[in-house]
Parts: sequence; structure tokens; C-alpha cells
Amino acid sequence: MRKMKKFINSISAEILKLRYPPILWLCVLIPVIVASIIFTASYLDANSMMQLGKNPWSRYQSGGMGIFGVFLITPFLVMLISTAIFIENHSHGWKGVYSTPHTRSSIFYAKLCVIIGICITTIIISIILNLIGAYVLDYLLPEIEFRHYDMRLLTFLPSYIHVLISTLGIIGIQYFLSYRFKGFLIPMSFGIIAYIVGFIIGTTNKPLALYSPYSYPSIVRDYQMFTIDKIGIIQYGWLNSVEWRSIFIFILFIILANILEVRKNIS
Repeated sequence: MRKMKKFINSISAEILKLRYPPILWLCVLIPVIVASIIFTASYLDANSMMQLGKNPWSRYQSGGMGIFGVFLITPFLVMLISTAIFIENHSHGWKGVYSTPHTRSSIFYAKLCVIIGICITTIIISIILNLIGAYVLDYLLPEIEFRHYDMRLLTFLPSYIHVLISTLGIIGIQYFLSYRFKGFLIPMSFGIIAYIVGFIIGTTNKPLALYSPYSYPSIVRDYQMFTIDKIGIIQYGWLNSVEWRSIFIFILFIILANILEVRKNIS
């Protein structure tokens, strides 16, 4: 019970630290960008939304999720993790952090939980803004008839969960790199370059994408942006091979990072 209370206190401390950098602005800015893009595209091309007998929510929600999963979630995570760890790396902050009664592992996993929590919050904000955008679009263009169809929210929520799971490998790698390198530049640069390479690999429709964790968010679902039928994704129950690989990479790098951090000399 006491350990759990200390862990919760560690999480609270990490949340307070992240109030000052522009991380929380990114948490809102990314969903605003997604909602604005899909709203503008739908408004300018309203005819494609009005297909007789077809639910307009499907196209609208799929577009929003595709933009978020393919183009924005990975750069967001790279910036989020690099900035969150740099707070401690800057001005030798780890000495002050480790002088507290909390264990290194407790601090390590508390920061990780906050990062994942921010990612989940960003997804929730994105879903809410997409829904608001759809109703505004329906008000401006009532002929699209959003109000007459089921929004299928329960259908798209699991899809966002799959996207989140696909990012776990990226979170593990970036978390490991940010702990290993004191500077902001190396993990940030690696993440952005890996994202660009992963995006290119993910759009080639080749099995090579299965070996690029930074490709996983773009291939975990069929966003109808590019074909993924030849990649060789296998479904194992509710999760597919991409998600299982992402989970494995996440566990591997998080355990390795924790072991190295516990053994690190901070003197």
C-alpha cells in the first residue's frame, strides 16, 4: 500500500513537471490539426461525403483516424518523450530527482505512465474534436445528413486502441534513447529520421514494413490511403502481428532502459 502511494505521488510529480514545457500545448494542437484537416477537406469536397445509402460517419471518422495514425502520432510521440526526459537531463536534474525517497524504478515507470496517459488524452481529444467538426459540418451542409446516421463511435474506438498499441514499440525505443543520451538532439533526430524512413517503408506494401517499428502506426489499420495487402499482417485473435511485435519491442526496450538506469552512476 505504501509503495503504491509513493508511485502515485511520483506520477503526480511528473504531471506537475510537464505543465511547464509546451507538451500540453501539443496535446491539444495535434487533435486540432487533425480535426481542421478532415473538416476542411470534407467541406471542400462535400460531394464525396454524400454517397447514397452510405453512412457519412464512416468516411469522416476513417479520414480523421488515418491522418492521426499515419502522419501525426509518431512525430508527436518523438517530441513528447524527448522533451519529457530532457527536463531531467537539463542542468543535471537527475541528482535532485534521485535524492527524493522514491526509487529509480518508481520514477522511471511513473514518467512512462504519464507519457502514455498524455498520448491517450490526445487521442480522446482528437475523437471529441472530430465529432464536433462533423456536427458543425452537418449544420453548414445539412445535405450530408450526419444526424440521420449512427456515428458508430463504438466501432471506431477499438481502431484508435489498435493505433495506440502499434505505437508502443516507438515509445519503448524513444524512451530508451532519451534515457541513454543526455542531449535533446540525438533521440529527437533519430525519431524524426526513423519516422520518415518508416513512413516510406510502410507505403511500399512490402513485408519489410513488419521490421520497422516506426511503420507500425501506418500499417496496423487499413486507412484506405495506400495498400497493405502484401505486407503479410496476420490476425491473432483481437490483435494482429504488427501489434504483438510492437508490444514485444516495447517490453524489451523498457526493461533494458530500466536496468541500465538503475545501475547508472549519478554522482
